[in-house]
Amino acid sequence: MLQKSFKRLQQSLKVTPDIYNDKRFGVNKKNISINALNVISKLQKSGFQAFIVGGGIRDLIKGLHPKDFDIVTNCEPEEIRKIFKNSRIIGRRFKLVHIAFSDEIIETTTFRSGKDEDADSIEVNDKGRILRDNKWGTQEEDVFRRDLTINSIYYDPISSEVIDYTGGIKDLKDKKISFIGKAGDRILEDPVRIIRAIRFAAKLNFKIDTEITKAIQIHRQHLLDMPPARLYEEVIKLFLSGHAENSYLLLKKHGVFNVLFPHLQNSYDEYEDFYIEAFRETDKRYISGKTLNVGFLYAILLWPKVAVESDIANHINFKKFYRTIASVMRKQQMITSVPRKFTSFIKDVWMNQIRFSRIGKKSISFTQSLRFRAAYDFLLIRKSIEPKLSQSVNWWTEFKTANYDKKIRLLNTRKKNRNAKR
Repeated sequence: MLQKSFKRLQQSLKVTPDIYNDKRFGVNKKNISINALNVISKLQKSGFQAFIVGGGIRDLIKGLHPKDFDIVTNCEPEEIRKIFKNSRIIGRRFKLVHIAFSDEIIETTTFRSGKDEDADSIEVNDKGRILRDNKWGTQEEDVFRRDLTINSIYYDPISSEVIDYTGGIKDLKDKKISFIGKAGDRILEDPVRIIRAIRFAAKLNFKIDTEITKAIQIHRQHLLDMPPARLYEEVIKLFLSGHAENSYLLLKKHGVFNVLFPHLQNSYDEYEDFYIEAFRETDKRYISGKTLNVGFLYAILLWPKVAVESDIANHINFKKFYRTIASVMRKQQMITSVPRKFTSFIKDVWMNQIRFSRIGKKSISFTQSLRFRAAYDFLLIRKSIEPKLSQSVNWWTEFKTANYDKKIRLLNTRKKNRNAKR
């Protein structure tokens, strides 16, 4: 099935590429990593083809400064390892080589093939899903193994040639996300391509091709067949790369957010503003270069279910709150696994929400605790849909920055006011 799919692709798409000089797109070679240039140069001097492919050339054409550069070559991994002593072969599903420099790692892959011979190198399951793919081929074959047209453009910075087999240049110009070949077939090969299409549409502010949107509606549930660890990695890319708000809106539009977080669907409308506020703040932190915490992201994503089931907005039942937290975390682990190192952080952020409503002598030590800042930031986001938290937020904002004597005065005043209301 897989080989037939690639054969259809090769028949439907032109084998002769469009070749452009990089001057046509105003490519600035000063924006290319010197390490990437050196790798390409060394491979070519060793008698191999070597190109920049994917996001590196895509961003260069768009006039951007790429953050990293992926290289593709007809040199096989073991041979790359011999040429570059500072490299190592990684991966089983897709074997590739990391060439390490002091300031970056250049990821280098070998052209892959879709030919029938030596099919043992390409492992698929009974649904046609690619499990392992280490059959080497030519550039003409390799292009049909890629998913998005805009990420399937090759660039040789030595000869200054930009090579396009799939209409990726046109899709870049039209600001469109398209798959190479039939969208349904490509998604069945690897359902994570659904998330990739949405992620790049969110990142680049491109529209998604109609054929893809229709295929997503039909095949989105196949995402649940993917390993939870792999979906976890995709969630991180969606929400911690500077386009969290756009990613959320597109995931929701195409019904994919419900698939990744199915137990939240009854809480969406009520917590829409909560998500928007949280993701906007996340994007602001990314743009300003501040650290982003995976645990905080998941605390945001899963909070609506915890809040609704525990009814924390109206009253606090500790046993119910604990049970809800355990249940929500357990269910999510089955879809997008959350590493254990983050689960305690998530639970602390949630549990500390209760401490904001229980002001007393321990409030001073609370402000000095390890997770206070994260819990406070979380409280600020909650305020976006819980106006009654405004008074509490104002009090804690003043309290956390006050010196010890002022903290005592604030606590005494709070106690007097509470007693006066009795």
